[in-house]
Amino acid sequence: MIEGTLSETMFAWDGGTNRAVQTRRHERARGAVSFVGAGRGAIHQLGNASATGQTAISLHVYGVPGVHISTHVNDLVMVAA
Repeated sequence: MIEGTLSETMFAWDGGTNRAVQTRRHERARGAVSFVGAGRGAIHQLGNASATGQTAISLHVYGVPGVHISTHVNDLVMVAA
């Protein structure tokens, strides 16, 4: 995180129900670093939940083998209730 705070929600993929299941949520403040693996094992959501409308700036770097580029990136998946 470069500036502000984002909420990061992590999900696990449930192949039986074909849905993502929320596993945890963290606040990521300035200076925080987070990483996940590739594919559906790395489903996450970032959002600026600031009640004051504070700007949040984050930097995202993706490093995966060439065969995985554009696989499961920004897939829309159902989330379990």
